[in-house]
Amino acid sequence: MGGRFRLRRLCTTLVILAGLAAWRPALAQTHDVVTESYGGRDMLVYIPSRLPLLGSRALVVVLHGGLGNAQRIASGQFESGLNMNAVAEKDGFIVAYLNGTPVTRYFGDQMLGWNAGGGCCGLSAQNGIDDVTYIQGAVADLEARYGVEPARVYGIGHSNGAMMTQRMMCETRLYAAAVAISGPLNLPATACPDARGKRILAIHGADDRNVPIAGGQGTEGLSRTPYSSEDRSSQTFISSGAAYTLEVVPGADHKLDDIDAVIERTDGISIAEKAARFFGLADQKP
Repeated sequence: MGGRFRLRRLCTTLVILAGLAAWRPALAQTHDVVTESYGGRDMLVYIPSRLPLLGSRALVVVLHGGLGNAQRIASGQFESGLNMNAVAEKDGFIVAYLNGTPVTRYFGDQMLGWNAGGGCCGLSAQNGIDDVTYIQGAVADLEARYGVEPARVYGIGHSNGAMMTQRMMCETRLYAAAVAISGPLNLPATACPDARGKRILAIHGADDRNVPIAGGQGTEGLSRTPYSSEDRSSQTFISSGAAYTLEVVPGADHKLDDIDAVIERTDGISIAEKAARFFGLADQKP
């Protein structure tokens, strides 16, 4: 009787251990976006299942467009082409989705924007929000929390978030490289000394009527800000010693997901994958 009981218990233990062994890989693939806080704003951080050693990790900072927010990108509800989670999981880097501040008094505190300069955009610009200092501080906080190597920090943004990304490239040494989608450098600056030696990939829909490639006021969208042109942005950065590549996407307008769809059709990769390759974080093979 005692022998049969011990045998049953041993069999039960083996079944449990086998179940745990089968369960561990599934657990390793389940990664939630972590909510951190800095300066009174939420930051959503994606941590992949495998990472380099502390102190050598890469970070991609994602900035939403005007009237957007980090939560909607991280959940794939809005500007989903900026969701870097799947690529980060594959290639082993950290992604941080940052939040701006309320951009209009009419749409509530979930419609956010950035003070990207040149009057753009909305309350963020009118109130003189110091988003440059905020993003620098947020990144320093993330570097300390997650063992990020300062030389391996990269930025990507869309529309107002792209303009803010370009401002960061112009006024700071924070990013090693950046991808700006549908948004030029909107500062009145004629030189960006801090951009020397850096790389920028600008992606812009050929049919963009919100933020025209040639600059000026758009005929669509809520903002009536006159924007700078991609040509002026290119000249400013290149004359400052940076590399500025403009990719015009035919048949695409201002919307990020429309641009993403065209790039997936023509290049066979998503914007997220294209950005990771540009940053040197992903395999370059087609």
